[in-house]
Amino acid sequence: MSATARYRADDSDPIIDPTTGSGEVRLFQDGFGQEGMPFVMHVSDPPNKTRSAHYHHGDVIYVYTAGEHHIEGEGLYRAGDIRWTRAGHVYGPETTGPEGGSWWIISYSDPIPVDVGDHTAEPDAEPAGTGSVPAVPRFREPYDWPAIDASVREHGAVVVEGLIAEHLRSDFTAELDAWLREHTDAGQADSGSALYDSFLGRNTLRLHGLAAKIPASGALIAHPDLRAWATRMLASVSSGIQLNAGELIEIGPGEPAQYPHRDNDSWPHLPHTTDSVLVNAMIALTPFTEENGATNIALGSHEWPIKQNPAADQLVRAVMAPGDVLLFRGDAIHGGGANRTTDERRRGLSLSYCAGWLRPVENSVLNVPPRTAVNLSPEVQALLGYAAHDATAVGGGMLGLYENGDPGRVLFPSA
Repeated sequence: MSATARYRADDSDPIIDPTTGSGEVRLFQDGFGQEGMPFVMHVSDPPNKTRSAHYHHGDVIYVYTAGEHHIEGEGLYRAGDIRWTRAGHVYGPETTGPEGGSWWIISYSDPIPVDVGDHTAEPDAEPAGTGSVPAVPRFREPYDWPAIDASVREHGAVVVEGLIAEHLRSDFTAELDAWLREHTDAGQADSGSALYDSFLGRNTLRLHGLAAKIPASGALIAHPDLRAWATRMLASVSSGIQLNAGELIEIGPGEPAQYPHRDNDSWPHLPHTTDSVLVNAMIALTPFTEENGATNIALGSHEWPIKQNPAADQLVRAVMAPGDVLLFRGDAIHGGGANRTTDERRRGLSLSYCAGWLRPVENSVLNVPPRTAVNLSPEVQALLGYAAHDATAVGGGMLGLYENGDPGRVLFPSA
């Protein structure tokens, strides 16, 4: 790890501020919290721009370099001023002056603001789902699937305890550990976007293409209970389902909490309706605790206005034992929790299923090419895209055809 670093605004190309759609943000490859480094960014807002009330997951220092910046309840900041704000402190709205404003942001936690709109209460920095906030509903064997489905529709998320058998988890874990020993540099954030890499996590290991890398993943991807649940949940919007992404997510020590988000936001042009086009199953492969990064989720947020973000006290932790599964809607606001431990890695398998007519996040046909897919079960092949989406029974057409027919024929050309 470097002992020093220098950041100049001109060393980075500006991008449009993704949190507001106006103004500029400059990001720095060595300023994303990796290996003990701070998060560093330079912000330039146009004249008279207002940002609504918000908070940050960690303490933040502002160094003002140009213009003016008025924060309600605090006063006016000008070039040369330095401001510090505590983690979880809600402040704002804030407005730049007639000539705009520029400032550096420095933090040792993800500094992306969490918008709370008109919320004025000061939340805790790391909610654990205690107090007046209800816990995530939980279900045990024997599983009442109609009740589970209804609870997901109402609350946005449930935990199903002990759903994944120990032998399925152990087979997957053994193959995964063997694969990682041979690929020591795999799984690091490398999307080509510095901002998106920060969202993914610099201390978080992520793997896609699991059906090609880890053969035992097929039994989890096509788990009968998970496939049947996803099919029921998406029946109102699609005649079939496909794998949106099968992703190992292993949150390492020191990783800050992930920015709260909706997975449905991968398709910003789709309307926000009462029916989600995506559902998620997060399988706990190790304990998910309040200290090591258990998933944060805002219950009921699938019914919120699309621009509403949760206050910290509206997030609850999905604490789970190995084998438990967090089932949640793609339009429910959630995010990986902060891993405040020094030696624990929170390992989970995230399986998301989307409408069969939607382009998935993961390009499974490239990640799992025909020469590999031919050895998988028909259920896994279909989820990966080696089957057509057939909506003819409801007056629609067919999608994903190969040579005007079933794409599965590419796997068995002589059949």
